[in-house]
Amino acid sequence: MDAVACISTDAPPWTDILTTGRDLIGADSGSLIMMNGSGELLNVDHVGISDATISDYAEHYHKVDLLAHASLGLAPGTWLDSNVAIPRSQLLRSEFHNDYLRKHRQEQIFALLLERNSEQLTGFSFQRSSIEEGAGVRLAAGEVGIYVREFQRALAQKRSSMAENLKVLDDTLSSLGEAACLVTAGGAITRASDAALAMLDYQDGLTIKKGRLHHPLPGVLAYIRRNLALALVTGAKSKATVSIARGETLVLDIAPASNRLKLANERLLVVRIRRCSAFGAPNVESLVHTFGITQAEANVLAALVAGLAPAEYAQGNGVSESTVRTQVASIKMKLGCSRVVDLVKLAVISQS
Repeated sequence: MDAVACISTDAPPWTDILTTGRDLIGADSGSLIMMNGSGELLNVDHVGISDATISDYAEHYHKVDLLAHASLGLAPGTWLDSNVAIPRSQLLRSEFHNDYLRKHRQEQIFALLLERNSEQLTGFSFQRSSIEEGAGVRLAAGEVGIYVREFQRALAQKRSSMAENLKVLDDTLSSLGEAACLVTAGGAITRASDAALAMLDYQDGLTIKKGRLHHPLPGVLAYIRRNLALALVTGAKSKATVSIARGETLVLDIAPASNRLKLANERLLVVRIRRCSAFGAPNVESLVHTFGITQAEANVLAALVAGLAPAEYAQGNGVSESTVRTQVASIKMKLGCSRVVDLVKLAVISQS
């Protein structure tokens, strides 16, 4: 039980925790499975399971996991026996049984529901290569019962600590007029403060749709997802800048979420949201009339004054970088400048 007590630490010993559970329950293998509210798989920690089995589950079979569906409406702490919770005829006809369980020689699964709400599904899954009849009574009592109660207590403590850490982050960023959210590489929001929800509410731009980051321009959405994936794969920070109105942008600073914001090894990112305004920079309409440039060129010039690189402006507005660079070259020619810095200086002076 010592391993269970360590759940509240920054790096819980999941191998030891799962090994203890597997041996108590009398299974061949065990796993901790985590999904978000929309069913996207966040993480699988496991012991005694081959990489091929985990890969198959992660790539497809978590979507048709009958026990995950059977847990709907059940209270945390409930055990599910695959041979009892699912009608035998339904199980034997299912893709989950025929193409996954049989392939990996899993004749019976004991699943323990740990959490289920709008944001997450968390559970233990212990797999057996043979069937044990009437295991429900044994699983609810004795050392197994003690293990479950200790785990639930430690899990509640861990979740409380995570909530405190997220609140500190929210309060800190809120004082700066910023916000944060936790996101998967696919753009699914797993947790967002009220401030973050408010900042991601541009119906004609960046918003949240069906629990995911959404943008009406596919190119902009792909740009955001590339930067999410980049941070997750490299472990380094990345950034995406998206236009929300004339002269205004949302900057998304992206980094892998720290262990203090996660339960286990979920592939999550923390996204800091900043609103950058070009107020104080040249007015776009005045740039058009002052320098005799087009509206599109004035928008680009205002973006340069606001500190955006041509590539950032292009990606955030769903246009090609080559188009933006052509516009920059045109502005240089019209204003008689050879450097971007000189364009910026002229634009700022024109408003003074």
